[in-house]
Amino acid sequence: MYQLRVYTINNLKNAKIYLDVHWTRHIPSLKKYGITTCNVFRTDNKADEEQQVLALVKCDADQDLNELNQKYMASPEFKVDMQGFDMSAIKNVMTIDLVEKA
Repeated sequence: MYQLRVYTINNLKNAKIYLDVHWTRHIPSLKKYGITTCNVFRTDNKADEEQQVLALVKCDADQDLNELNQKYMASPEFKVDMQGFDMSAIKNVMTIDLVEKA
């Protein structure tokens, strides 16, 4: 199963930090929980506007991606990955499950 995650971040500075520092940390940590990161990137909005960081992730077909993510977010790895980031900068997270066609 694939999932697109759209993180709305309050400004350009925090979006860059979230992408460059914290998502870099997430990738190996998520792998430990059965989640593979396919790609992560940032939209290019004006500096004074909210920004979006988009992540495409996947897991094995027999796994529940949302359940794996809940385990990761409750883990010590998640706390370490997010250390130093102001979580209030994340204004919204939208997830879109993507269905693979056979």
